[in-house]
Amino acid sequence: MSDYPNVVLLSQPSLQVATLVSCLRAKLDIPVQQLRDVAEVERISIDDNLLLLVDTDNLSATSQEQLKNKLKQYHGMFRLALINLSDDTTMENISTWPSIFGVFNKRDELDVVCKGIQKITEGEFWMPRRTLSSLISIYRSTKAVDLDRKPELTTREQEILRQLMTGSSNLEIADALYVSEHTIKSHLYNVFKKIKVKNRLQAVSWAKENLI
Repeated sequence: MSDYPNVVLLSQPSLQVATLVSCLRAKLDIPVQQLRDVAEVERISIDDNLLLLVDTDNLSATSQEQLKNKLKQYHGMFRLALINLSDDTTMENISTWPSIFGVFNKRDELDVVCKGIQKITEGEFWMPRRTLSSLISIYRSTKAVDLDRKPELTTREQEILRQLMTGSSNLEIADALYVSEHTIKSHLYNVFKKIKVKNRLQAVSWAKENLI
């Protein structure tokens, strides 16, 4: 990611949200844009600098599905973290969110949430090891790729996937391969279609299993 990530929080105003925003602004030293409704997502720029924080406790199931559908077309082009997850949230539900990079439960301390979000802006995943392992298992078991007929990836596409495995952002991959960030986004869009994945975590899982 660039030095100036675009952090957007989708949630209803509350004391808890205000405290979280204050913590993030103090740690990240950048503004945190707040949205109240799924429809407002249309107003933000969805690119590699975006970290979208979704407060699942303040979104109905219908609104969550609407948001997922809006974001699917941008899979791999941004980062997303779910906050205030309830204990009964299933791994299957989490796996349906595109570009998932972090999950935070209702019981997580504020300092832990702020630290995790900071790490995500730096290109890392933030979720319990068991959750990460479970998600990778789900992605592997549900991927619609015929292993006897693996998609043909170009040398450049394979290079980009290997860079993706290191946790690099689109901008970092572009710098490493001496191409534009737009070129990387186009390559990722094509790669995701070829290997039939919806987000970067799924792509990393596929690459670990299929790239030599």
